[in-house]
Parts: sequence; C-alpha cells; structure tokens
Amino acid sequence: MTEMLATNEPTESLDPNALLRGEISFAVLDTFRSKVFRSINAVEHVRDWLGSPQAQGLPRSLALWALGRHREALPGLLAQKQSPAIADCIARSYIALGKFSEAEAILTLKGTDGRQAFTWLLAVESTMDAARLHKELERCKSILEPNDRTFFEGRVRELSHDSEGAIACYDQVIGLAPDHKYALFRLAVNVDLRGEDEEARELYERSLMIPPVNSACVINLGVLYEDIGNYRRAMQCFDLALQANPEDERARLYRRDAAAALNMYYDEDQERRDDKRNKLLRTPINDFELSVRSRNCLAKMNIRTLGDLVKKTEAELLSYKNFGETSLAEIKEILKNKGLHLGMTSDELMSRDLGETVDIPDDVEEQPDPQSPDPVRRPITELDLSVRSRRIVDLLKVRTIGDLSSKTEAELLACPNFGQTSLNEIKTKLDELGLSLRG
Repeated sequence: MTEMLATNEPTESLDPNALLRGEISFAVLDTFRSKVFRSINAVEHVRDWLGSPQAQGLPRSLALWALGRHREALPGLLAQKQSPAIADCIARSYIALGKFSEAEAILTLKGTDGRQAFTWLLAVESTMDAARLHKELERCKSILEPNDRTFFEGRVRELSHDSEGAIACYDQVIGLAPDHKYALFRLAVNVDLRGEDEEARELYERSLMIPPVNSACVINLGVLYEDIGNYRRAMQCFDLALQANPEDERARLYRRDAAAALNMYYDEDQERRDDKRNKLLRTPINDFELSVRSRNCLAKMNIRTLGDLVKKTEAELLSYKNFGETSLAEIKEILKNKGLHLGMTSDELMSRDLGETVDIPDDVEEQPDPQSPDPVRRPITELDLSVRSRRIVDLLKVRTIGDLSSKTEAELLACPNFGQTSLNEIKTKLDELGLSLRG
C-alpha cells in the first residue's frame, strides 16, 4: 500500500502567506488544505515556516489552527471573527479546548446555516451523549448537507453501541464524499478496533490530510506505524500530537517508547547501508554517459545529482522544452540499472538497498497506459474501488485492470479480510468494461 504520508510534493514552494492572502473564505481554506496538507513532510514544512520571520498575522494564526495549536491560534483568529470562515475556525478551536459555551456563542447562525450547524453538532458529539446528539440532529437536519446528516446518524449509532450500523453510515458518506474528514476518522477508529490495521492506517492518513490536525488521529496512526516497525514515522506522528498539545502524556509516553525501539534497531549494518545509499544519490549526473541533449536539459533544470533526478516525475521532465521521449528512455535505463526509478519518495529511498545493478523483467517495467483504448492496459485506479478492495489490489500487486481480470474468484477470496461484498464490487466494475474475472 502506498503511504499517503510520503509525497514528491516540492514543499519548499508552498508558501502559507501566498495561499492565505486577502479575504479568507471557506474556499481559500479548502485550497490551503489541498495544497499544503498532503503529507507529513508538508506538515513538517508548515511547522518550520512558523519559526521563520515570514510567519506573521492571520496566515500564522491559521497555520497554527491547522496544526491543532488552538490556544496559540485563538488570539489572532478572534481579531478577524467577523469573517464567517474564521468564526467557524474559532468555534472548532473552542470545541477542541472543551469550551462549548464559547463555541455556541460564536455560532450565531447555527439554526439557519448548514456549516455552522455542522460545527455545533461536532460540539454536541464531543460530549458523548447519544440522546442529546440525536435531539440536536433532528432540530437542524433539514439544513445539513446529506453526507453530513448521514455522518451524524452514524455517530448516534456509534454512541449507542451499534458499531455495524455506524460503519455502514460512514461507508456511505465516504462513497459519496471521499474526503469527508470526520467520516474517515470514525471509520478508521471502528476498523482499527476490529483489527483491520492496514485499512485503518490508510483511513487515518487520509483523515490527517484535512486540517485541523486531530491529535487522536495522529496518535492512533503513530501506534499503527509502531506496530509495523516504522518507528521514525511513528515518532513524527507523536511529535505532531505533542506540538498540538504539549501536555498530552499519552503521546509523550508513546514517543518515548518509539524512540527506544528505534535506537534498539539501529546498528552498524544499517549505517553502512545508509552511507552507501547517500553516496550513490550524491553521484553527479555528469558521471553517466548521457547524450548532449539530455545532459543540457538536466543542467538547465538544475538537476546535478542522481538524488535530484529520482525525485522528478516523468511528467516534470517531459514538460521541459527540448526534453523528449528519447531522453526519457535513456534516463530510465540508467536508473533501472541502479535499482532506481523516477518519482521516488523519501520513504522509498530510505527503504531500498541501493547501488546494485538489478535485472527487471520487461513485463514488470511496462507501465499502465491511462490513454489506452484497451481497458486491460489502463491503471487499476480507474476502477475507483473502495478502500477495502484497494487494499487487496495492493496486496496482490495488481497494477492494471487486465492484471485484476486475470485473477480468479478463489484467488481474491483467499486474501485476508476480503469478502463477498468486495468481490461483488470488483465483478460489477469489470462488467461495466465488458470484462470479468478468470475462470
């Protein structure tokens, strides 16, 4: 499964001052979220930005809010409380701090405005009182968006100990609104409790990328990373929770355990592998036998080392003037011989033992073609499968729709946590393209 917390996003180009310039609306905040909160690496960039002289005024307050640092964010936000979008942020900060009366006071339109009604229901939900939440939901049901209404119906069921009913509601919401942060988080909690760790981890990651940062989300995600031995990523999660709430003893305890485990597994062999990897990535591009055109194009793109090159995607290289398919094929062959490829993430580089020439079979090297008229060659992502079905697809290393159609029902059903519902979904998606499973 591809980790959402790793990305090729050039975070140095993400400037909160530029993204939060002018009047702050809900649309501006949504853009800020989509451009910045794509990965833990991007979140780290925002944290670093807050320590710079450029972090001033309302953009600073909104960045603090997005990171879950509500006490620090409130003074700056309150100065702009006349803005509906800022007022909503203030209310959510009050809710996070347990100040429900203050949240209610600033949500003056909660009886007529769907966004404010949603935020008010979040305040009621946090009291864990199913009867009260049901009562308030009935009062403002008509002004809520359908997905939000279904989400809170799920929360009422969950607080009433109807886990299956709650999961059904959250699944319905995510099917229609894949970025519904609150449904993602509550579904993650429920599948986590059922022991479905991989699916829970993906859901927590998706929820995390929609600010403000939810401390419970990053702590739970950190625990799952720790369970699979990714202690560095676990510590990043716990650090994020501690920055939002420095007094969170649970996050502090988990971080200490992860740090101890990380130190336990550090050894000289790992150090040698890291040195070998870093040496390879620092290799100058000029050390390779490239054509004059390729060499000149890379130089103009300020690509000086192998490490600079592997961070680029095919699209980025091809978008450059005079860089064509011939140059791309030349570069891909050089990288292939080093066990590398374009578009590598930091986590992928860290997990590889690099430097040895590898022999990659031609059928593995061939990439899915999203433009192909033949559906069997198109990427599997075009099927838009549910979270659970995608997890099985990743487990089986299925890359194209044709790869999936070559599987039998028995092969799919043999996978852990794969049931008839997921099988029916895949068969329906294939049938829409005139395809079917083998056998």
